[in-house]
Amino acid sequence: MQIAKTLPKPQNWYDLETLCKKLWGDVWECPEIKKNGRQGQVQNGVDIYGIPKGETAYYGIQCKGKDEYSGKNFTTKEIDNEIEKAINFNPKLKKLYFATTAEKDTKIEEYIRKVNLKNIADGLFEVHLYCWGDIVELIFENRNTYNYYVNSLNFKDNYSATITFNDSCDFIQVSPKFKKDTITKVAKTYEHYNPRGNTLDLLGASFSSRTEKINISLIPIHLKLKNTGINDITNFKLLLNFDENVIDIVDDNMRFNVKRIISQSVLNIQKEEKCVEIIPFKKILVGEEEYEFEIFFIRTLPIETEVKLEWKLLSSKFKTEGTLFIKVTPEIIEKQLTSEADHQYEIGKVIQKDIEDYWEYK
Repeated sequence: MQIAKTLPKPQNWYDLETLCKKLWGDVWECPEIKKNGRQGQVQNGVDIYGIPKGETAYYGIQCKGKDEYSGKNFTTKEIDNEIEKAINFNPKLKKLYFATTAEKDTKIEEYIRKVNLKNIADGLFEVHLYCWGDIVELIFENRNTYNYYVNSLNFKDNYSATITFNDSCDFIQVSPKFKKDTITKVAKTYEHYNPRGNTLDLLGASFSSRTEKINISLIPIHLKLKNTGINDITNFKLLLNFDENVIDIVDDNMRFNVKRIISQSVLNIQKEEKCVEIIPFKKILVGEEEYEFEIFFIRTLPIETEVKLEWKLLSSKFKTEGTLFIKVTPEIIEKQLTSEADHQYEIGKVIQKDIEDYWEYK
């Protein structure tokens, strides 16, 4: 009697992609197998690629987390869309595999067989489908992958954590505002003194109730930790390293740097090294609990760029690390202003100011 081969599905799409890379790296005997780019980039229908041993052309894998992840089934329309994208993969593919956590479906498998023959007739890549049951069989046939996956599951049952932005994503897009003024010198105008005017104006802007300004050229960094394991994470702290695109790190974006009255953690900023250490006052994070770190701010040049943020979580009995990405697309607000000339010859002169930070009243 043959015993049914079963394994729990990966917890998320990222774990599925990592498993597929390991599994087909063993199947293809291809240590050079790689993930294609990163989340947020155009991947042309291919998540993983490599050249199997004995081959001279690339094979690609498209990972599809279904059922538990999205609540959706694998559809023929989705297959067609991914195949259309994969045609643009460069260099051209010889084979494309769909690896999905969806259960086996005779209708989808029949559709894949028909698409495969059509692609071959059209001189395109072969198309193959591996549902979760097929993937489990491959895992059992490849001992290295089996040991890796089972050990990974056991470890995650005990200790596991994720660091993301506060929206639970590892990639965000931001548009900090900057200003660029163009000033034209004009002739002076003289106004008659009006003693009945509002004397409060003499007090200037400082008398206004709207005195608190915030710098919206700075980019807020709001991170979240989630304990995805069973065991408690204790005495934890977060270490952050930014790349060269960050030119400054501050703990506040207000005109006057007022120390926080209520703080949740110790925030150590090393500007020259572009490093941040966050030590929360909270000492225990139980399973499935989330913790949001205090917000701080980074500054980049007023140009389109991408910031790489490497993080490392340290605790009493557990540590892990990863990478987050920030796509920066600044918005430059240009204004045409006038200024009274001190001398007659200055009238009509145009002054182009440098790009500066943009401040708004809170």
